[in-house]
Amino acid sequence: MNKQTLLEWENNHDAINTTIDGFWKCFRQWRTEEKDEYHSTFQGKLYEDFIRVLYLKYTFGVEEAVIFCSVHILYLEELIGTYDIEFSLDGDIGDDYLDFNAVLLREKMMKIQHNLRVARSAIREGIEIGKISTITGILPGALQIIKEKYY
Repeated sequence: MNKQTLLEWENNHDAINTTIDGFWKCFRQWRTEEKDEYHSTFQGKLYEDFIRVLYLKYTFGVEEAVIFCSVHILYLEELIGTYDIEFSLDGDIGDDYLDFNAVLLREKMMKIQHNLRVARSAIREGIEIGKISTITGILPGALQIIKEKYY
């Protein structure tokens, strides 16, 4: 499959948006149906405002004639997982896969949760957003969201 054919296929089947929407549906369903696993995986709650889905790639499986569309899942700019959809050539979804690498994720989430606790405390104390960002590594935009939504 050449590049132009793949771009036309994506345009006809809106695979990028379907993949992003599929992630959110799958993630929310998993969070609702598997609450204990969700809390164990993330060591508490995730703020959806800080989840960003970054388009990654298409791959073409020649033996089955399917197209995989994959995205990276970022939380406060840290890669925390991947989501893949398997499409048939007519655009139907065959399967999807949500994967959070539990071992690596626990380490990342400990760091992220610590930085969020520090940031929330600093915001309560009235410390300037730029200084908090420098200390925690959390982007100023995310800190502004915390300040506006939660304090």
